[in-house]
Amino acid sequence: MRRLIQSLFPTRRTDPFAPPRVLAGTFENYCISLPSQPERLEESRRQLARYGVELKRAEGVPSAEVRNRITREDGAPEGAHGSLQAFLNLFRHILETRPAARGSERPYVAIFEDDIVLLENFGKIDAYLARVPEDWDFVSLGGSFHQTPPEILNEFIIRHRCSFNLHAQLIRIDFLPRLIERLETRAFEVDVMTATMQEQGVGNWYGFTSDFVWQHARSAFYSVSLWEHQLGLYHFAKANGVVDRFLIKNVLQLP
Repeated sequence: MRRLIQSLFPTRRTDPFAPPRVLAGTFENYCISLPSQPERLEESRRQLARYGVELKRAEGVPSAEVRNRITREDGAPEGAHGSLQAFLNLFRHILETRPAARGSERPYVAIFEDDIVLLENFGKIDAYLARVPEDWDFVSLGGSFHQTPPEILNEFIIRHRCSFNLHAQLIRIDFLPRLIERLETRAFEVDVMTATMQEQGVGNWYGFTSDFVWQHARSAFYSVSLWEHQLGLYHFAKANGVVDRFLIKNVLQLP
């Protein structure tokens, strides 16, 4: 009888490229990209288009145009000046386009840099976000470097305490004024200032125990390290595409 029922009403397979409600529910999806590198924007668009997600281009800023704007005494890395200005310009644009929400509605935006790499489990992102505490202001979609080990809330969610990388995230629109206020000081690189906000308890910053988005490794020895909850590993993506894995012992208190 069971086989008969199954033959008459077969189980529908889940579409691995179904549009994630997470991104379908955003106010907008942006990708920061320099005009001089259109191929990188198109590659990002191609990857997300498989999931029915459209990207708007947010213009990147060449560091040569804003050189020495970051005021840290030991100097900021090449490219950091333009990156900070690009994020600042985008945050201001979003606020002008959509004022911060009032009441219980808290709309958000998805922001990517143009060197993203979507992982195979990207289609599962909705199930994870549904478990993020409702007070979230910022959710990293993966590939963060944790200077301070994150707080493990459950098998799905971590709380960032001092983490870097801004290549893929969701941000509440009504949190943007606090980010703008911090970035306008231009004291450090943009990801250093956001990591400092986490340390100081400014906002509620969360991430996932499974990475959904990585970042291309191009010119550097490695450009991103990724934390895997299940294995307690840091991943270093080298320029040649090889991924080295190093077990971090007695650092992350896994359940």
